[in-house]
Amino acid sequence: MTSVDKRRFRSLLLLLFGTVCISFAAIFVKLIDISQVGPTAIGFWRTLFGFAILALWTLAERRTLKLPPHVYKWAALAGFVFFLDLFLWHRSIIYCGAGMATILAGTQVFCSGILSRIFYKETLTARFFLAAFGGIVGVIMLIGVGSIELSDKYILGVILGLLTGITYANYILSVKRGSHEQGTAGTVAFMTWTSLCTAILLGTAALIEGEPMMPPDSKSYLVLFALGLIPQAIGWRAISTSLPNLDASRAALILLLQSVLATIWGFVFFGEYLNGVQMVGAVITLAAIYFGSIRSVVAAEA
Repeated sequence: MTSVDKRRFRSLLLLLFGTVCISFAAIFVKLIDISQVGPTAIGFWRTLFGFAILALWTLAERRTLKLPPHVYKWAALAGFVFFLDLFLWHRSIIYCGAGMATILAGTQVFCSGILSRIFYKETLTARFFLAAFGGIVGVIMLIGVGSIELSDKYILGVILGLLTGITYANYILSVKRGSHEQGTAGTVAFMTWTSLCTAILLGTAALIEGEPMMPPDSKSYLVLFALGLIPQAIGWRAISTSLPNLDASRAALILLLQSVLATIWGFVFFGEYLNGVQMVGAVITLAAIYFGSIRSVVAAEA
């Protein structure tokens, strides 16, 4: 195994670890009463706490928070795109349901593949498209789609969900680009500024909407802090550190694992039932991830 192969393999493991971390986001959100802290405000607290944690993390490592001047634009772009991602996804959930909204957001795997081909000239093989299709089918089976009513709100929710997939794909690519160009500043500094930009935009949006923002008790603050620590700080630091060494299309495929794990955590922590179809969907999604990513790494080592 060459040094390049070793670095890619370590990056793959780091990406998997980060994906596990961000998969807990839905658990923390579910613990918060949205009538007391609105959905946009939850995103605000997540990214604000994430910013504070990452800033302290950077200082603890005795590194600078300064970025090369040309990298600030990538941090701002990543923050803006992530703001759009959370803002659109939450409304898609309201209009067409959490299951369908998650399925539609999963289309990021296709968007990432196309964008990585356009901007990074990455080669998209038939195996990638087969794995991506299998992953989407697995997620659909995993979440389950019940009867739906094609109302105007539902159609709007579908549109917003598809836009979420596009913004999520752009977020992955902007983080990859920014992490690649940050130089000696370090990934933590880049994600610190990205989190701050997102928090400012989400906080402004929440104020304009007039939704409740202040957590009512210490338990809510603790849950929001955990949301900022595990998914936003630890999870996205791990992901952004791994992205420069991996193809964006492959990384997007691995991030489908988030949906599988979120469903498993729902079963473990909330007793949410998994029927036979959902279990088959989980197996298909995991197989697609292996087929499209891990197998490629092993092949590269041969």
